[in-house]
Amino acid sequence: MLNQKTYGYVAAAASLLVPGAAVFVWRHALWPLVLFLIWAVAAALIAGMLERRACKRDTDRARERAWRDAVKSRQDLVDTLSHHRHDWMNELQILYGYLRMQKIDKAIAVVDRIKEEMERDSRISRLGSPELSAYLLSFRTFCDTMRLDARVSEGLHGACVADVGAERVARIAIGIVNAYRLRAAAATAEENKLSVTFGDAEDGLRIDAAFVGDWSAWSSLREDVSRTLDEAAQLEAPAADDPEAGARRLTVIIASQS
Repeated sequence: MLNQKTYGYVAAAASLLVPGAAVFVWRHALWPLVLFLIWAVAAALIAGMLERRACKRDTDRARERAWRDAVKSRQDLVDTLSHHRHDWMNELQILYGYLRMQKIDKAIAVVDRIKEEMERDSRISRLGSPELSAYLLSFRTFCDTMRLDARVSEGLHGACVADVGAERVARIAIGIVNAYRLRAAAATAEENKLSVTFGDAEDGLRIDAAFVGDWSAWSSLREDVSRTLDEAAQLEAPAADDPEAGARRLTVIIASQS
């Protein structure tokens, strides 16, 4: 469908038929030629004005979209920080309670748990894909049907993800998590939990996913995950000796395309 700018160009070009016809009819007179030149200049000026208006309108729309995206990103960041602050406050209150009761062993266990969680988040942030790191760290802010336990193996580093392709890894990993998320039923007595581990594989990256909890429509899970893969990524077959557990688990090997 033609937009307003295109209509303006067409109208300006079509209007030249009028002085053009005059030049054809009075081909031996000078004034039709002068009229044609003046008309052409005026049409060009009008077309330029329409172009500037269209560019300004497009710029304003792009600026508005960028502003909305920036506001949403800031809100997501605020929500993520708020959840982390809430978690740390809970841990500190537990730690403070154990210290007041002089239960040193339990206090040390809390400190070790805090240290482990901080190390886990640090490895996620250094995964090598800002898009994927932001998704994993902020997952709790937009999903309330399951808990995500994402972990990065100690031997995995950002250079490995960069070799495989940060955008590929983000697209495939987010696709895997979303496939589980869309099938996770509302939590009842049992908490829905998805564990995702990123680790090294031979000439690539390995992603292991395992779900515990209530789910639905699992028959098409592997098909949906397969759609996010490319020719250099492979979805491993489930364990034949445990069909129920196999339906809950996925392993994807993402090979380097270099």
